[in-house]
Amino acid sequence: MPDVTGDGPPVVVGVDPSDSARDAAFWAADLAAARGCGLLLLHLTPSRSASVPGWLREIADAAERAGAARVTAEVACGTPFDVLLTRSHRAAMVVVGSFGRDAPVGMLVGSTAPGLAARAGCPVAVVRGTDEGMPPPRRGPVLVGVGGTPDSDPALHLAGELAAGLGAGLVVVHARSDTAGGRADLGLEEQLQRVVPGLPVERRIVADTALRALLDLAGTARMVVVARRGHVPAAGVRLGSTTRGLVEFAPCPVVVAPGPRTPA
Repeated sequence: MPDVTGDGPPVVVGVDPSDSARDAAFWAADLAAARGCGLLLLHLTPSRSASVPGWLREIADAAERAGAARVTAEVACGTPFDVLLTRSHRAAMVVVGSFGRDAPVGMLVGSTAPGLAARAGCPVAVVRGTDEGMPPPRRGPVLVGVGGTPDSDPALHLAGELAAGLGAGLVVVHARSDTAGGRADLGLEEQLQRVVPGLPVERRIVADTALRALLDLAGTARMVVVARRGHVPAAGVRLGSTTRGLVEFAPCPVVVAPGPRTPA
């Protein structure tokens, strides 16, 4: 059930004056309103400053009008990666924009977003539209990649929650080899019954790689949800190729869910 009081963990979004960060903040405000949780707008600076800039107050006001249960604007000292990683362990989700100045040519994301997606203690959303300067889509289904096994259960569970809260459709994509046949169909059905019983689902079983299948469908999606390997990986662990490819190139927001907890 949504936390309508906003007393639970907030959605934390890293913001600066850029258009990309503002888009991420407004996307996060919609999500916080749909989930009934608070929203923390966090601006990071290299030196300590107690004052909240005017542009940040304006974003906070807009977030409140969007219906977020509780909006807080904060200025903190530190690097975006380090501070957001620390905050992720007591957040419902961490949200960042994607068009960083350190993004390599041809990629839609800088270095902070993949690092957070690989190591954060909560889901991480990398927010963007189809091109730089374009806002993220507010229509279309929630798209989720699954494998028919428990490894992708966290992504399916999160995608179901997001679709239900936003009133969006849920499209479940299972990429398989041509030889998998009925085994893939059966595995997917068992997973759906185990994780999202009773939730309306559009199934897509495709004979392709997971990355190509999800990128092909992402152009009409509201967001794509995938799971990473492991719940809280150690420093130095990188995203899998499919998840990293989506974070770097998908034309819509990408939400990375922590994977199943691994034994200590």
